[in-house]
Amino acid sequence: MKVLPEGDKDYVYAGRFTGDVQLEMIIEAAEPTEVDLARVHCCAGAVTKWHSHPGGQVLVLQSGVGRVGSADGMFGDLQPGTAVDTPANEMHWHGAEDGSDCVWLSFAYGVTDWTDENPLDGAPAPEVR
Repeated sequence: MKVLPEGDKDYVYAGRFTGDVQLEMIIEAAEPTEVDLARVHCCAGAVTKWHSHPGGQVLVLQSGVGRVGSADGMFGDLQPGTAVDTPANEMHWHGAEDGSDCVWLSFAYGVTDWTDENPLDGAPAPEVR
C-alpha cells in the first residue's frame, strides 16, 4: 500500500485548455499500459481541447458543475459523483459549466492524443442532454 500526497500541480499544458485549468498529476504512468491519475481543476467555463486516449478514460466529477462532449453530443449540468466512461480512441472534451468551477478525477490510459481540430466542423452543434 502506498499513501499518496497531493499531486504535482505544476503541470502546464499550454494550449490544451480553453480558460484557466490546473492539472494536478497524482500518478504519472511509467508505461503506456499503466494509468495516469490526475485531478483537473477547471475554472468556470474552462474545458479541454478535443483529445483521445488509446486505452480510454474514466472521469469522476468531484465538485462543482461539469460538462463533457463527444461526437455523440454534449452532456451538461453534471453534478458531483457523476462518472463518465470514454472508450479507447474516442475524441472528446470535458470541463466546467459556465458560471461554476469544477474538479474532475481523471483515470487515463496511454499517451493523450491532443488535436487543435474540431472533429465536428461542418456538422451541427451537438445538443445538450
